[in-house]
Amino acid sequence: MANVESENLKASNYCVSFIDLLGQRDTARGQGLLPSIKSEAEDKTFRIILRDNIGAIFQLQHDVEAMVKAASPNPNSPLRNNLSEQDKAIWDEILKKSVKTQYWSDGFVSFVCLGDQEIKCPLNGVFEIFCTTGYFCLLGLARRRPVRGAIDIAWGVEIRPGELYGPAVTRAYELESKVAKYPRIVVGHEVVKFLKVHIANPEDDPFTQANRDFAQRCLDMLVQDVDGYWIVHYLGDTFRWAVTHEQHGILHEKARAFVIQQTEEHRKLLNSKLAFRYSQLLTYFDTHMSSA
Repeated sequence: MANVESENLKASNYCVSFIDLLGQRDTARGQGLLPSIKSEAEDKTFRIILRDNIGAIFQLQHDVEAMVKAASPNPNSPLRNNLSEQDKAIWDEILKKSVKTQYWSDGFVSFVCLGDQEIKCPLNGVFEIFCTTGYFCLLGLARRRPVRGAIDIAWGVEIRPGELYGPAVTRAYELESKVAKYPRIVVGHEVVKFLKVHIANPEDDPFTQANRDFAQRCLDMLVQDVDGYWIVHYLGDTFRWAVTHEQHGILHEKARAFVIQQTEEHRKLLNSKLAFRYSQLLTYFDTHMSSA
């Protein structure tokens, strides 16, 4: 057994999101060893099973990579090109971020180190996590592949580059698995306090101002749900301005149609647990119809 000295481990505070693709347990139910395929028809049948089990995970991971690419700073931005060389350097430092993704079975973890001395504006990465999680929650409903998730803050250790362990991951996982319960992104109370601390920071250097602005955007992207927990408000105006833009209306329409269908289906099946959960989600959609 390897002897790992604590002096070799570097712990930092991390903001972590944990996203879980729902329904995968149902698609795997009854599956065991690979079937003996002896005909084209049997091969076709198994490929449908394979697609239902694995296809949604591939799509989710593809969407994550596309979202990361879209969120990357544009060095040829018209706004940046109009700045002086000194201001360009400040601009680049503000937009510099290090959001990492760790795939986890039928979901993924995204995290940003809050103590990285190379990153002047860690709140930029936190803002990206807010945008990404909310987008995948709305997109999942629109595609009829719902996800749920959570965001929290605590300390952690990157045992290897891109592999985070510790209370930061545990807390986000527990919020996702025990609190979220249906397609929504629950945000831990420590995250809200963290954002408010940055908003209250009175310093006026460019990096503090940028952190304050990103923190305010994150806070504006929250709404309190009926159980008192804060959730990413992906139907709100701030989210639409930052993320969904002209796609907002069609995503809202498709997502709401799926939520209605799920509510009615689980009522017919007398599935009280899921009927109540989707009814709560439908209330959220109907409460915020004006944002569509």
